[in-house]
Amino acid sequence: MGKMKPLFFDSLKEAGIEFYPSYAVKKRTTFNIGGIVDCYVRVKDLTELAVAVRAAKAAKKEIFVMGNLSNVLISDRRINKVFIGLEGSFLEISRKGAASLYAGAGVKVSGLTAFLIKNGLTGLEFMAGIPGTVGGAVYMNAGAYGKGIGAFITKVHFMDKKGKCGVIVNPEKAFTYRHSIFQKNGFIITGAEFKLKKGDSVKIRKETSELIKTRHKKHPWDAYCAGSFFKNPAECPAGSLIERAGLKGKKAGGAMVSKMHANFLINITGKASFGDVVKLAGLVKKEVKKKFGVTLTEEVRYIK
Repeated sequence: MGKMKPLFFDSLKEAGIEFYPSYAVKKRTTFNIGGIVDCYVRVKDLTELAVAVRAAKAAKKEIFVMGNLSNVLISDRRINKVFIGLEGSFLEISRKGAASLYAGAGVKVSGLTAFLIKNGLTGLEFMAGIPGTVGGAVYMNAGAYGKGIGAFITKVHFMDKKGKCGVIVNPEKAFTYRHSIFQKNGFIITGAEFKLKKGDSVKIRKETSELIKTRHKKHPWDAYCAGSFFKNPAECPAGSLIERAGLKGKKAGGAMVSKMHANFLINITGKASFGDVVKLAGLVKKEVKKKFGVTLTEEVRYIK
């Protein structure tokens, strides 16, 4: 793929788009692991995003939309990609009728939760405490307690690889467990519309608060990690299998299986490498397969 072409930067400059060549992403990740990306671009609206998408296509560069970098493990070497941050209009939330709303892909899940409490909208309480953005949550069909965010979505707004906008209406078939069609088609999620129910703000706030407390008791949220590392197989929760395999506290370099919750692989001191975590994940998968005949699949995305 080679170095970035000057024409790419010229296209961004001409459109007045904010960008940073050779950008270090490590400190932006919840894992505290990551190298230098070819360019980090901050776009404020669909017009700027379209310019960035077309410029990257012309430069033959792959795009990665950053989100909150909370469910990814990024290589600590040079990464030949254009990272895009969604700002401006992508951070907007608005009501769409009595119990519906639109949220831009850049909105943090915590911001969405706060909006729901303020407006007395119920249905997405299970998302409380999940780090990340709406775009990332839709992309991964994030969720908890047997629920996924996709079940509450009526429309997904996106931009294709040519910089054209589109909308998927009633996208039930677009989502499965921790998966969406966007993981295959490479389109960029720009926002989503949700159908919820009217509820009592006090009750919603209380339930949301309780769920966050429960998460913090069970999960090592103050550690460098990317949340649940493996998807839960049909047979049994991944954390239970890993714990029963005797792997709590297992280490590989600076990475360790959390002693608090076995489905969290953590960067112990903040100095673990990409390779340490990949090696540890491999050891975990091998042991679980050997002892229980179950193949674990990563929920965390590897970006190389």
